[in-house]
Amino acid sequence: MLNTNIGGQQKDKEQMFWDTQNKDRYISYEKKVYAAFREKEYIEILNKGLSGFNYKKNSKLLDVGCGAGVSSIVLSNLGFEVVGIDISPNLINQAVELVKDPTIRWLTPSGRVEGNPSFIVGDVSKIELPNESIDICYLSGVLHHFPNYDVILKELYRVLKKDGIMIACEPNKFNLPYRLSFYLVNLKEGVTTNEFPLSPMQVEKDTKKYFRDIKLSQFKEDDVPFLRQLGWLGKSVFGSFIKSFVLFLENKFASENSKGNFFIISCKK
Repeated sequence: MLNTNIGGQQKDKEQMFWDTQNKDRYISYEKKVYAAFREKEYIEILNKGLSGFNYKKNSKLLDVGCGAGVSSIVLSNLGFEVVGIDISPNLINQAVELVKDPTIRWLTPSGRVEGNPSFIVGDVSKIELPNESIDICYLSGVLHHFPNYDVILKELYRVLKKDGIMIACEPNKFNLPYRLSFYLVNLKEGVTTNEFPLSPMQVEKDTKKYFRDIKLSQFKEDDVPFLRQLGWLGKSVFGSFIKSFVLFLENKFASENSKGNFFIISCKK
């Protein structure tokens, strides 16, 4: 049973939203299922997050909010022992199928899945794993689904081993191109009622309650996502001009904390 409203999240609505993300909606996507990022981007998030930390290639990694499994497969292909967890039974079923799908190509020597991720349906505010059983917690857009994500930080702290690493990539509240994109997606009911972009400074402050050696970095600094929502990105000279102009203004006038559609925060227990 779902832990209703823990972390301020309306969990029944969250699960219902993600259970409706059927594969036929994403047939034109890289992996033909829902994924918050593309394969190379998941790798970039990992590399930025792990930079400067010691870890083992076969570390046990918890992919929090794994969705339809793209991130879990990418991470397992890199040699990690991956457990993916998501609130949606439908997405977990898609993840299990995706591992077996021989038609999808991956960035591996063989072009196929070379890892062996496992998947569980679960609520990340109450993870059914023992204390200090995980080496790395990896979150690609999860904290912003919780109005009070402190309970998630506590739970991740519980399951991480001593010196374990948390990596979280979240939408940047202060990035204006992203905020406009979020508004447009919201008009199409493409986000859940629980989602809100986050302040990197506030997340850093909240993370310091539990973790140490905290690092912040920007992510997707060269993207103007609202153009994609308007159908202008990559399809016209006008769209390319607007993108270049917006990026010019951002680089010249925006503060460091507002650059990047997303930010990555990484830290140690």
